[in-house]
Amino acid sequence: MIELLQRQIEFLQRRLDEALATINSLTLANEKLTATVDELRKQIASLEDVLRGKGAELSKEKAARQAMKRLQGSPSERQPKQAASDAPQPTPEKKRTNNGAKRKIHPECEMETVIVEPDDPDFDPALAKFVSENLVVRYDMVPMRFRKIIYRIKKYVQDKKFYYGSAPATPLLNSQYTASFIAGLAELRYLHGMPLEAVVEYFRSHGFDLDKGTAQKLITKVKVQLENLYKALAKAVLEDNYICGDETYQKVRLQVATSTGHKIKKGYIWVFVGMKNGLVYFFYDDGSRSAEVFEQHIKGFKGAFQCDYYSGYRHIGIGEMSEIRRLPCLQHIKRKFLDLKDNPKAQEIAKLFGLLYHFEHKHRIGKDGWTEEQHLQWRQRYSGVMLEKIHRRLIAIKDRPGVPPDDPLLAATEHALKQWEEIPYIFSLATYRLDNNEVERVNRYIALTRRRLTIGSHSGAEAAALYHSLAITCLRCKVNVFDYFCDVINRCAAWPPTTPIDNYRDLLPDRWKPTE
Repeated sequence: MIELLQRQIEFLQRRLDEALATINSLTLANEKLTATVDELRKQIASLEDVLRGKGAELSKEKAARQAMKRLQGSPSERQPKQAASDAPQPTPEKKRTNNGAKRKIHPECEMETVIVEPDDPDFDPALAKFVSENLVVRYDMVPMRFRKIIYRIKKYVQDKKFYYGSAPATPLLNSQYTASFIAGLAELRYLHGMPLEAVVEYFRSHGFDLDKGTAQKLITKVKVQLENLYKALAKAVLEDNYICGDETYQKVRLQVATSTGHKIKKGYIWVFVGMKNGLVYFFYDDGSRSAEVFEQHIKGFKGAFQCDYYSGYRHIGIGEMSEIRRLPCLQHIKRKFLDLKDNPKAQEIAKLFGLLYHFEHKHRIGKDGWTEEQHLQWRQRYSGVMLEKIHRRLIAIKDRPGVPPDDPLLAATEHALKQWEEIPYIFSLATYRLDNNEVERVNRYIALTRRRLTIGSHSGAEAAALYHSLAITCLRCKVNVFDYFCDVINRCAAWPPTTPIDNYRDLLPDRWKPTE
């Protein structure tokens, strides 16, 4: 009986210890929840203070408007009416609205003013007296125009010396096509995603019969003259201390069929985006997706590199790349849980990642006086609590007993945990992004052309990388793509090939200024 009682006492003692451990964990969780509730109460109190302040400001503004209305209505403050003059007064533009929305006035359009007189046969301008005029706006579109300019070069002789004029130079020798013509081809092909056949047909429909072969030669030959500018772009991107990177594929036609008999393969185009200087650098190396291509082009970079968990980036932070810090992409991590739509635990973790974005978007640097220092403090406040919650749930999922190795939720969890030590780096600086969605938006220009476009060769893919880099960088820097190409094609053609690469730095879109 004594032994039985002792065993019961030991069993009850173990149950008591487990209960105490549970109470301790619940107490700790309760303290954390209490701290979170207190923080939320403080935020609610601050919001109430802001709302009360806004209400007071609105009341003051309303009182000021009413006082101004009373002041303007006072007889002593009314302005005397000016005598009407015989000269016609300009009619103010009528504000037409559609459900309270103003019509756009399109100041970017070329403007032409036409005087319209009455066409009634009984109207006599000599007898009529002008009363007023109405303004009626019509928008007209002139299709793409092509001009054929013939220069008659005059030659003279004076004192046994010949004098003659000169026509404007073209970027290519023995060519009649100016930089504006080539800029039009490049814009339609590499910015708007039109295959070269469609560009040629578009030119033909607007009155210019251009062969596809001629268009291809123009693009290819000018690409050679832009090579130094492209090298300057690659160098300038690596000078940024924060880069987002990714790769995407494009269909490339091969000159020789592969061992399987295919003449079309997936050729991967890589991209680096300088997040501070706004430059975009695409590059292509025979369509390879290997880590060696990435490591060759990232040489010399020191800073933060944000990317997905592709194995090609596995050497970041090691050896020659020891001065590069990898930042993971939370959107890629979150997407693996979102894809498990029928799994409640996966959706719960996806919502927690969504809360990180919710807190991040509550404030914007530069908006309402919000500074980088304030944003960094705000990030450190919300990120620690949220990341700890997510981490506890991930560990609980991983430690579940009897989970098969091919469980999709387990795979998504391990994908997140493998990058968990790198995730806090994102919140160590106010300007780091939570994801590399900016690169995804840049890659969309290539992805949109996959179904209707196959690049003809590896050299064609290299040309596409060059033109895409310059065109999309113009968009990010708010530079007109057509004007930019018109200018830099002429300037690069005028410079000798031995010009130092650093001289091309000021021709990149973030520093470019049009030639006067």
